Amino acid sequence: MAETLEELETKRTALLRALSGTGDMRQGSISESYRSCGKRTCGCAHPKHPGHGPFYAFTRKVNGKTQTIQLRPGPALSKLLREVETYHAFRRAIEDLVEVNEAICRLRPVDEQAESSERHALKKKLPRSSRRRWRARSSR
Repeated sequence: MAETLEELETKRTALLRALSGTGDMRQGSISESYRSCGKRTCGCAHPKHPGHGPFYAFTRKVNGKTQTIQLRPGPALSKLLREVETYHAFRRAIEDLVEVNEAICRLRPVDEQAESSERHALKKKLPRSSRRRWRARSSR
């Protein structure tokens, strides 16, 4: 069922309100791993043994470089898990907001008078070669 413009604007307002209440967040991911210690007499040397652990690693990009922090279970890991989950929820909310805005833009009527003044302004700004391409696209 297609939503009306008013329903979409109400939805957008609710999404913006939810975004304003976003708490602490961190971009990155947390992975869990098990490792063998390398001692032949240790239980982890057996093929069916999962290894020692769990060990946790928080990984993120900083200025184009990967940064990893090793963590053990405890309050610091719990805090980091909450912050990363808040970030992922924030990203999902932003994607929803963009979708709603796209739908609003598709439904909102075109103001003919504003469009003609925008065309006139574009004609003055664009070089002749670009104007020809722009005219060819807009006539399709």
